[in-house]
Amino acid sequence: MESKKINKLVLASTNSNKVKEFIDIFSKNDVKIIPQSRFGIDSVNEKHITFVENAIEKARHVSRLTKLPTIAEDSGLCVDALNNNPGIFSSRYSSLDKKNCSISNNSLLIKNLHNIENRKAYYISIIVFINYPNDPIPLISEGRLYGKIIDEASGNNGFGYDPHFYIPIFGKTVASMTNEEKNSISHRSIAINKLMNKIIYG
Repeated sequence: MESKKINKLVLASTNSNKVKEFIDIFSKNDVKIIPQSRFGIDSVNEKHITFVENAIEKARHVSRLTKLPTIAEDSGLCVDALNNNPGIFSSRYSSLDKKNCSISNNSLLIKNLHNIENRKAYYISIIVFINYPNDPIPLISEGRLYGKIIDEASGNNGFGYDPHFYIPIFGKTVASMTNEEKNSISHRSIAINKLMNKIIYG
């Protein structure tokens, strides 16, 4: 598949922060991202137990309604000492009935790590690309960003667990980084770059 044939993709996400990040990163590859909200599409229920299955479900849902090539992502925070939780429940960690409760999610995370010395963690992003709803060979890529969890929040940029996710080699949290810094190392940018290589070179 030649890169010139991929100039726009529908993104299966209603998370405004994530949409902005995708637009910023994909623009560097001259690919226009169209969020599913542009088509008035609601989110699909994330009922699976793996990031891959959730991403595929979201991609097929949106592609089925738009009839267009679609990408979808499922991502989360995995903490060593918590058996890789919150994992697939990252956006609804503090309440399974409500998504993107960043303040309460972070509070619960820090509470659950109280008196635990091991703070190693990583962000993971799984991105799926399909050409059409029943595409039998979805392209799948993975990106990870390693760091550790700190008790005191730092930084006003980013979203989710970024204020508590500290990157030792940078000496600051993800929320303390500029958008350019974050997009150069993030789990999402790693997964996107891998995906673009698969789309272009097969």
